[in-house]
Amino acid sequence: MNSQRLDKIKKYLKVKTAELIETDQLNQNGVDALNCSLDLQLDRANVSRDLNTLWKNGDAIKIQGKPVYYLDYAMLTQHYPDCFFPSVVGKDENFNNYLSQKAAVQSANDDEEILDSLDEIIGATGSLSEAVLNAKSAVSYPPYGIPCLIHGPNGVGKTSFSYHMVNYARKKRNDPKMPVMTVYCQNYQDDPSLFMQALNGSEKKAGLKGNDSIFKLCENGVVILEQIQFLPFSCQNALASIINAASFHNILQSAATPLTTMIIATTDCDEQDERISPLSTSFPIHLQIKDIESRGIYEKIELILDLFRLEAKHIHTDIAVHKDIIALLAAKKFPRNLNQMRNEIQICCSKAYLENPGNKFRKVYVTYQALSIDLLSQSEANSKVNSIAISLLSCIESDYAQFNADGTSQSAAIFKNAPNKFNEHRLNQFVNELNIDVGELDNMENYVRENISVLKDCPPPQLDAIKKSINPYVYQLTLAKLSQRPFFSKLKKNVQLLYGILLHISNYLKRAHEETSSAGQPQSITSQFYPNEYLLAKDIYQSLAQVYNFEVVEREIDFLCSYLVIATQWADHVNIAILLICHGDSVASQYVDYIKRTIEGNYILDCIDYNETMQLNDCLELASIKANQINQGAGVLILTDIEPLTSIGSYIQKNLHIPCRTISNVSLNMLIHFVEASMSAYNNLDTVSNEIKMPEPSSNPTGKHINNFIDQIKDKVISKTVAFIDVDKAVSVLDICFRKTLQDLHIPYTDVLAVKYLCHCTNMLERVIRNETWGFQKINTFSNENYNLMHIVEHRLEYAADTFGVKIPSNEIAYVVQIFLLEK
Repeated sequence: MNSQRLDKIKKYLKVKTAELIETDQLNQNGVDALNCSLDLQLDRANVSRDLNTLWKNGDAIKIQGKPVYYLDYAMLTQHYPDCFFPSVVGKDENFNNYLSQKAAVQSANDDEEILDSLDEIIGATGSLSEAVLNAKSAVSYPPYGIPCLIHGPNGVGKTSFSYHMVNYARKKRNDPKMPVMTVYCQNYQDDPSLFMQALNGSEKKAGLKGNDSIFKLCENGVVILEQIQFLPFSCQNALASIINAASFHNILQSAATPLTTMIIATTDCDEQDERISPLSTSFPIHLQIKDIESRGIYEKIELILDLFRLEAKHIHTDIAVHKDIIALLAAKKFPRNLNQMRNEIQICCSKAYLENPGNKFRKVYVTYQALSIDLLSQSEANSKVNSIAISLLSCIESDYAQFNADGTSQSAAIFKNAPNKFNEHRLNQFVNELNIDVGELDNMENYVRENISVLKDCPPPQLDAIKKSINPYVYQLTLAKLSQRPFFSKLKKNVQLLYGILLHISNYLKRAHEETSSAGQPQSITSQFYPNEYLLAKDIYQSLAQVYNFEVVEREIDFLCSYLVIATQWADHVNIAILLICHGDSVASQYVDYIKRTIEGNYILDCIDYNETMQLNDCLELASIKANQINQGAGVLILTDIEPLTSIGSYIQKNLHIPCRTISNVSLNMLIHFVEASMSAYNNLDTVSNEIKMPEPSSNPTGKHINNFIDQIKDKVISKTVAFIDVDKAVSVLDICFRKTLQDLHIPYTDVLAVKYLCHCTNMLERVIRNETWGFQKINTFSNENYNLMHIVEHRLEYAADTFGVKIPSNEIAYVVQIFLLEK
């Protein structure tokens, strides 16, 4: 490349650009290769190549068309420092749109998605609460606000937050036309003089027009400085001086001009970073925007729902996203924050739209088929976050979150308001529901258990709110009485379990004078069974009666006694230990690993992998050792798959005298249920082992007839068509899948459908287990034509697939779909 020729062309481009600026002829005009080659007497091909090189280096902008025009970027930014110029301008675009001073004065009202209040942004009451409060203070401070520095990683929404502040300022000052200007500091990193001209203005020279300072152009408004870390130190020092002096030296005026503009700066750097050290200390208020991984799972899901909402509005099509997809997105790490999250969601929506074109269908369904490889490649390490996300999304009743084409979403609104409703429900449950006459209770014990169950998991803010509603004297008296009795030492350490009854007593004292004790009132029903608790309850009420002057009602003492009994059970509770033993090299270990990743708590769980190299006597010895280690006094629940492991519990109990119960045919769902049940103070070894809570089919008025009919089909038909599969287990599981599928498809139950589904699917499971699945011609075409039905059937058969440890291929799913096609 000829550097002299390139410099010559560059100078020519500068001169011509300055001429076009002076004559206001920039629209659809510029320097083209032909005229440049004629004026400079150079080869046209070389000129074209060099102009393109200048464009690639960022020294020129390109205006597409015939011919292609070029303009000098430095000259444009020098004359219009407040304007943004793209590297390429489209053929039919009006270039004057980029030149107007008003183009840089950004109106937050032009963007429909800018919210009316800082209080409405996601995280305003959570991770961004402090930033929102400080932003309001800065904007509201008279007369022109306080300079603010917004810092945080790239892609967290700093620019968006600054626009929210602008909109808040417009609303606060009742000035919808308040001027706002955005300056992109990266444009000035190689030319500090241009930035100084933007700060102080520039004089009119030959061929150049003068410009006012950006602070003059934005009087009584806001200037947003984007990415100040790109400014040279000389520029940072100059800007710091302006902020500290609250005045600037306009080149067009001799005296210093008072600063009447609020300055908001953004940066990707930490506030202590050396790259912004000359400037950061000049900003009185620093607003930190955290990366999305630090903002908590709830806010992350809110952001995901909001991005899907915006996509539905953008493509003018309703979008339905399965909650499993949202949970998967919530579990994924996004190093580039919102930018990467937005890209991932657009990929999902574009793939879903491709399979469900918006011009043919009224709704686009986003399911696993629409996910990127990167999203699908997440490991089980994220399963804990995934399960938390699914739990949080349970407030949305449907399996799909719905996003409407007009930009509204009831699902997003429900999720956003869920915490407020939940907190209100929690407080009402105690503050209002415990203000009850115990004489109206049908089952005192169940009522107490229900309230303590909620109290044990109640978050600190709700516990504090409940405590504030408790009479202080009642609280102090109860603690004093507990301290006098060593029997209740553990309960005193868990005093939050008593908040419910203490609140009830506080409410009772307000109406105690209205209640009278009669000679015919029933005798105590708890004194004989729980003497320690009864004496404590009676002592508390008698002490209160002396102070508040009321007659003690025996039923109130019984109520307090029952509460003390159940609360003590929780305080003294020892969990049931669980020992899982399964055939295979790692089946039991993988089950236990999954439980530890997804379920939190102080459960006791161990396992043994009974593989082909282990003898039965070795397994018995190892099981005895482990049972002895994990037993805390409540016994051991042995979970196994099949014989000969089902008798291990009896062996341990006979030899070690450790209480044991054995459950066979274990599945992952069953294991999850038993782990959760083992942590409840209301369960013992017998109640847990005798109550296997598995999913039940929906109620039906003709349920007895249906069950009898299915039993007949199972015995007379299905059992004669399969070879090795457990028919009872298969039919039981498939019956649940069948009922749930009918619910999703809104199809009424018929015996004909039941026969087709159960017979076919039982044989299908056996084929899948044997790895002898059927093929299906044109499966892709069939799947596309029946996409939604395929998804529903496949989703409901997941329970059967998990139970039998198999994956049902789409070919087999297609045959099941055909069963329902005629009904649809």
